[in-house]
Amino acid sequence: MEPNRELERDYAIIGSGITGMSVAKSLLERHPSATITIFEARTLCSGATGRNGGQMAANVGEEYAHLADAHGPEMAGKIVSFTFHNLQKMQELIKEYDAEELSEMQRLKKLRAFLTEDSFEGFQKSIARLESDHPSWKGLYTILDKETLIKVGELMFGRYVVKLTDVRNMASTEQQGEPCFLQEPCGPIDSSRRSSPTSSRSPNRLTIETHTPVESVQNDSSFITPTTSVFPYTIQTPRGPSRVANVVYCTNGYSGHLIPELRGHIHPFKGTMTVQDPGNSVPNQGQHLSWGFHYPPTYDPTTKESGYGLYYLGQSAKTGYFYFGGENTRIEDAVSADDSFVGSNSVLHLQSVLPKFFGQRPGSQWKLVSSWSGIMGFSADGLPLIGRLSSSLTGRNGKGEWIAAAFNGYGMANCLMCGDALVSMILGEGSNEWLPGAYELSESRLQNTLATSESISALTPKL
Repeated sequence: MEPNRELERDYAIIGSGITGMSVAKSLLERHPSATITIFEARTLCSGATGRNGGQMAANVGEEYAHLADAHGPEMAGKIVSFTFHNLQKMQELIKEYDAEELSEMQRLKKLRAFLTEDSFEGFQKSIARLESDHPSWKGLYTILDKETLIKVGELMFGRYVVKLTDVRNMASTEQQGEPCFLQEPCGPIDSSRRSSPTSSRSPNRLTIETHTPVESVQNDSSFITPTTSVFPYTIQTPRGPSRVANVVYCTNGYSGHLIPELRGHIHPFKGTMTVQDPGNSVPNQGQHLSWGFHYPPTYDPTTKESGYGLYYLGQSAKTGYFYFGGENTRIEDAVSADDSFVGSNSVLHLQSVLPKFFGQRPGSQWKLVSSWSGIMGFSADGLPLIGRLSSSLTGRNGKGEWIAAAFNGYGMANCLMCGDALVSMILGEGSNEWLPGAYELSESRLQNTLATSESISALTPKL
């Protein structure tokens, strides 16, 4: 590959997922002369966006009580509104680019099943508090007891749901249904430059450099020249340097690579997905349902494996295949930025668990169609980090480095509008009115709720 000539751009966006796309799209639309380069270490959209679990869902029911305790009912309510508004914007974007059929986007009921009474009781309390604090959200969830579950299940899955003996209760989310789409990881992209719907509308202002990992970011403003005064940052890549005025990190779980001071505040978490073919074992309800199976987090001191409390399940309306994910693995395998392989034990675990939920005999396994892993970005307080990076974090002079990262496994309910809100900050317009203040990056948050000790506590298996 020929070395890239030295570029001069207004903005370098590192990461080509939903967040990077959102930042680029918003800058192009709101800054009529901005020039932008997106740098992607691998293929376009090959990070968490291209390796997702197939659902656009929010987790406000289970998280509301915790959010209200930590940030107060008003801020917790704003987070609820933000995530659902983001899901709406995602649907609008998919329709704008005529991608409904390609993405298999559908509006579904999501049934959240609880495998213990304690986990269900905590969820109920959280919902009750949400409805008490914010009456406009009343009816967002419908609680089903076990008897009603069996009756509903018989209508949807015949005799199979009757055998879901481990399920204690269920809550269905959002009366109007949640959007869902199914896709396997993005395939290889041959070209080192790739157009997108955004770039096709702004062909002279946006370039996308795939297979171009950013090796370092430097600030050269201490050497005042006509170039450094306008483009103080140098982006070093294997293809050569680029000089830019601003650097935007949309790197999620990989943020610590270029910003070491964020290690401990943001950590990578490796998720595993499978696609399994049930054959004729169960009817296809892909047009109507998606599932979440909740259980208390577990830890086995013998195997040192942790169960992280959630399995998520969707079904393709076209094929009947189940898209099933969730982690039960050793902490050193889960807290990892290496998605170059899929843990065989994680796949075998998912294969053994899924058929049981549909009454199959012990030891049953459905055909494994495919499996993959993806690296998510998590924070100790469970919220994204949006804002300007200080010199104390970057170790560099200048005020032109920005970040939107740490979506804690719910990027589909956050990324799009977080990217747009970050652009408001970059353009000097202040915080976007929709962005919850609890998402904003601050020194106080770094020293308290995002402290390394808090991350260690959050990751420590509970015996």
